[in-house]
Amino acid sequence: METNTETKMRTKVFNVIILDKSGSMTSIAKQAIDGVNETIASIERSQEKHPENDNLLTLVAFCGCEIKKIYEQCPIGEVKPITSNDYKPCCMTPLYDAIGNTITTVHRLMENEKNAIASVTIITDGYENASKEFTHKAIKSLIEAYKSEGWLFAYIGAEHDVEAVSFSLSIDNKLKFEKTDKDTRAMFCCLQDNYDDYIDDIALTMSSQEIDEEQKRQFLRQRSKSFFRRKKDNNM
Repeated sequence: METNTETKMRTKVFNVIILDKSGSMTSIAKQAIDGVNETIASIERSQEKHPENDNLLTLVAFCGCEIKKIYEQCPIGEVKPITSNDYKPCCMTPLYDAIGNTITTVHRLMENEKNAIASVTIITDGYENASKEFTHKAIKSLIEAYKSEGWLFAYIGAEHDVEAVSFSLSIDNKLKFEKTDKDTRAMFCCLQDNYDDYIDDIALTMSSQEIDEEQKRQFLRQRSKSFFRRKKDNNM
């Protein structure tokens, strides 16, 4: 029996990846590029599986020199794989500025959307050390406010206390990885598997015309607290 997608509400999915490109990421630059491209492919597959969704990608790579918007609310069908020309690690880690500038921009765009979700993934290998605009307190407040609207936040880190940082920012979902070829690839596979599960879980609720907006937000708030249901496979 064919599914009539026209009877479903369309859902705009704001996929946001905030990727550290400070100098210490140099050792896994290739793996980071490959992992981002695999994640893009995963979002493309999700679009095919759930045609009632409209997937947009915001991909930001940040260092002390710049907060580079490689893609900004770009329809997933128009996204091309990134290359080493797009991602060249250098200098320091303005983590708070990268998060703050990115999520406030996305939030402004979502304000006029009736049926939209946001998924924010932050990948870094170190502590904040170079922000000028946003403080820790400001970022925590923003994250808490956006979580109350049903946003998903995931913090993925290496070579620092990932649990402590994610807790301090009120991020429920965290994943630690080692900066090796094998474990970086395992991390991205874990991210993609859990993203697929997350979209599968929320697609039916968000596309329903029988569920009101507050019920949808309540569902999103609960589901977004437990993103990493599948664990990283350390034997890959």
